Amino acid sequence: MNEQLLFVERIARQHPFTMANQMEDTFEMYYLVSGGRRYFVRDQTYGVTPGTLVLIPPGVIHRTIDDPEASGHERILVHFSLSFLQLGMHVMPLHLEAFRMPSPLLPLVEDDREEVERLLVRMCDEFTSRKPAYEPMLHALLSQLLLTVGRAMKRHSEEHAMRPDPATVTEGRIQPVIDYILGHCEEPLGLDEIAQQFYFSPSHLSRLFRRSTGFTYSEFVQLVRIRRAQELLRTTDHKVLEIAEASGFGNLSHFQHTFRKHTGMTPLKYRKELQR
Repeated sequence: MNEQLLFVERIARQHPFTMANQMEDTFEMYYLVSGGRRYFVRDQTYGVTPGTLVLIPPGVIHRTIDDPEASGHERILVHFSLSFLQLGMHVMPLHLEAFRMPSPLLPLVEDDREEVERLLVRMCDEFTSRKPAYEPMLHALLSQLLLTVGRAMKRHSEEHAMRPDPATVTEGRIQPVIDYILGHCEEPLGLDEIAQQFYFSPSHLSRLFRRSTGFTYSEFVQLVRIRRAQELLRTTDHKVLEIAEASGFGNLSHFQHTFRKHTGMTPLKYRKELQR
């Protein structure tokens, strides 16, 4: 199951924890069983409550953060690649439609919650026990889970007028800084200069940024630039040097080193893999 990636994990934690992964090339489903978490996705931080799914498509910057009002949490995490989902099966639009919602959070009503939890628990059991024919069983369960979530998303959309979107908990003064970084990643974005531009001291901006997003300021800037570089490698035939400059990297060697650190491959190999 290395090339056709699927990963399933259930964990309960009673101590502070911040996820290490930041931007993946897989689809992610994060289901909160109990407790409370905060989840930074793209440019917003959301409060996550039990019975909520967080749905993240490939290449989106994200990170879970401790909820200061919760002492612990239990969650189930599923990562899967499109190639795994396509293995021997026709992928329908409904399989992945929930990943295209405007909000990454899908609060589940009682019946949907019970069904989603049942499927997730079965996937955890199959993934850890490695029973005979566990891979095709996991594939079938994933398909059923995605279709169930797709139906729940459609019901949620139909009831949208009666059920408000999940509230964001992003620090109000940090949001303009996040928006500026996302829109100007090709420009110099030194902490001191941005802090002055938005009327912070550098140390205060650094603390607020980490508290609100889970990322350090420099981590976030770097990830935004890598995401921009990936987009240009996918959608243009520009030279690597041109892409490095358009993504805000000061020199080619720094760009290649940073890109490889985050993706596991050089920019040229990344582009070649996309063309296979």
